Amino acid sequence: MPRTDIIIVEDDPLVGEISRDILTGAGYAVKLVPDPREALAAIKKALPKLVITDIMMPGITGLDLCKLVRAEPSLAQVQLMVMSAKSFEVEKRRAQMFGAAYFLPKPFTEQCLLKAVSDLLHGNIGHSQPH
Repeated sequence: MPRTDIIIVEDDPLVGEISRDILTGAGYAVKLVPDPREALAAIKKALPKLVITDIMMPGITGLDLCKLVRAEPSLAQVQLMVMSAKSFEVEKRRAQMFGAAYFLPKPFTEQCLLKAVSDLLHGNIGHSQPH
């Protein structure tokens, strides 16, 4: 099976495809999962280093997905990043509570996305916020 560094769970096709293209262009092996209800199975199968998820999605929220990933012992090493237009402090705290190591507010720049991913994958941040 080919390697997958990052899984992006995003129901907005434009945001998902742009994010995938940015990260693929930087050399990462990326899988886009547009249906959040299929995300946990895809994560268990691929065992990526990082999952980037939107918060507001139909069927299952990104925070619920974070909870499910954190409940799986086999996924303990998977880093979680939440991205959302809802960048209120309460959402940031909830994302941390559910296991996300990083909260990326939308809209984001290519540079912010690449730096956040690089920092997470190289252990340079824990529960950090954007610069």
